[in-house]
Amino acid sequence: MPQVSLYLEQGVLDAAKRNACIENVSFSKYVSTALTKSVDSGWPQGYWELFGTLKDDSFVRGADVAFDRVASRAEFS
Repeated sequence: MPQVSLYLEQGVLDAAKRNACIENVSFSKYVSTALTKSVDSGWPQGYWELFGTLKDDSFVRGADVAFDRVASRAEFS
């Protein structure tokens, strides 16, 4: 796995080290996880360009339901 050198403000470094300790992971693992989360949006590449482009009459929005007609969670417990 490649290695990287970082230049951080002292306060950022201190906070990251503290958070790594709280999460009981190494500093390297903490930084790696934080960077991975920041670059991975969770959506496949091109998703937002494709979203809403499907032309299919069978995909229609259902009728709105009045709030007072929605069953309470208690009814499903």
